[in-house]
Amino acid sequence: MDFGFLKSQISNLKSQISNNGFTLVGLAVIIAITGIVLATVARVHSTMLKRDLAEELLFRGDEIKDAIDAYFKIGNTYPRNFEELLKDPRGVNPKRHLRKIYKDPITNGEWELIKDKAERIIGVKSKSEKEPLKKDNFPEEYKVFAGKTKYSEWEFISKPVTSLIPQKQKTK
Repeated sequence: MDFGFLKSQISNLKSQISNNGFTLVGLAVIIAITGIVLATVARVHSTMLKRDLAEELLFRGDEIKDAIDAYFKIGNTYPRNFEELLKDPRGVNPKRHLRKIYKDPITNGEWELIKDKAERIIGVKSKSEKEPLKKDNFPEEYKVFAGKTKYSEWEFISKPVTSLIPQKQKTK
C-alpha cells in the first residue's frame, strides 16, 4: 500500500491547523487593539461632550441672567416667571427680553430658580449634582465658579441684585 498520499494529506492538515492557530492569535490581537482604540475614542468623545455642555450652560445661564437684568432695568422689579421674560407685559409695547425658555443643558430639564424675598426670579442654576470638568482658570466674569464641585453651585444671578447690596466702606 502507498501511504504517500495519506502522509501528504496529514502534513497539509497540520500546516492548516498551525496557520489557523496563528490566524486566531492574530485576530485576538487585532480585536484587543481595536477595543483599546475604541475605548480611548469614547473617553475623548465623552470629555468633549461634557466640555460642550458646560459651555452651553454658561451661554444659556448668561442669556437668562442678561434677560433678568434687562427686565429689572425697565421697572426696578424682577420677573415672577420666565413667561414675563419672553413677553414683558409692562408698558405699551410688550418687550422680549429672552427669545425662548432655555432648558438646563446638563440635565436637559428645568432650571432651579433663585428667587428674592418677594418670590421674584433673580437668577438660575443647574439642578445637576455632577462634577464639572472645569474648576479653575475661568474668565473674569466666571471667577465665582472657581473651586465649585457641582454644576448646581454655578449660579447665574442678575447683576442689579449685587449692585443693590451695600458694600463695606473702606477704612483708612
